[in-house]
Amino acid sequence: MKFGYARVSSKDQNEARQVLALQSAGCDEVMVDKLSGKDTNRPELARMLDKVRSGDEVLVKSVDRLGRNTKDVLALVDTMIEKGVAVTFLDNGMKFDNTPASRLVLTMMASVAEFERGIIRQRQAEGIAVAKSEGKMLGKQADGKKHARIKKMLEAGGLTNQAIADAVGCGVATVYRVKKEISGA
Repeated sequence: MKFGYARVSSKDQNEARQVLALQSAGCDEVMVDKLSGKDTNRPELARMLDKVRSGDEVLVKSVDRLGRNTKDVLALVDTMIEKGVAVTFLDNGMKFDNTPASRLVLTMMASVAEFERGIIRQRQAEGIAVAKSEGKMLGKQADGKKHARIKKMLEAGGLTNQAIADAVGCGVATVYRVKKEISGA
């Protein structure tokens, strides 16, 4: 049986190009995780590892979709190879087994994926630092109108924090945040 594995880093990203490539390669079943590749704690990856049997093949679009950490990628591929499962990366058409040459190539490819992740994080940190130095606000901005309604309701009294949150259409944490603003703490 051919299993496909696709991964995007967040729920906002689209896995369609990976899934299409895996289906076009003849995968019988495609598992998709919408989580970071920084570690192997991914439900669909675990489900796939439980399902694969000797003689099966796992196809992945590229090494960085399997993981962004060299050690984890090598461990995952080793786990599959030990089960008698072939691992193929579509982008370079390489099939991995436990030969010294394939292990060397896999290690280099996984190292490049890990390096890319490090560069992305470095650029992100630099961008955040520049935005902060320019006084740009980061993150979700407070809704002034909601905060004003919450303040009025708190001042009027008689309602629980949850009741206020429900009435305003926000989370109870927002009510606590406004309370904290009012008290000046």
